[in-house]
Amino acid sequence: MKAFGCLRIGAACVLFAVFLSGCQKPEDTVKSLQSELSSYATQPSEEASAKIDGLFAQLDAQIERLRAGGKSAEADALTKQRDALQAQYAAARMTASLLKAKEAAVGVGEAFRRAGEAFGQALKSGSGESE
Repeated sequence: MKAFGCLRIGAACVLFAVFLSGCQKPEDTVKSLQSELSSYATQPSEEASAKIDGLFAQLDAQIERLRAGGKSAEADALTKQRDALQAQYAAARMTASLLKAKEAAVGVGEAFRRAGEAFGQALKSGSGESE
């Protein structure tokens, strides 16, 4: 159910971004992406990811509008910036995934430790030993 909510938020962000792409300059979109990516790198979340995806959709629409208007040099420059930002985003997502995996591994290790302690206590109780 939570995933469905995130998908709805993401879809709304993409639609809103496409709507705004006509109002905002591509340079502003790039600045917004840089800011959001900086925030995401330190505080990754589903909401931030949806917002970033929406900004990428907005930038893609702006690039296409430039190409359609015959401004291919500007479109090419923005495409290079977008590609660099997407690489930065991929690296930030990978880092976030690795941190989640590390936290999960620590959690599993802690669960095994507690299970071992409980098992040891059960063995002590069963054999009549006391602490």
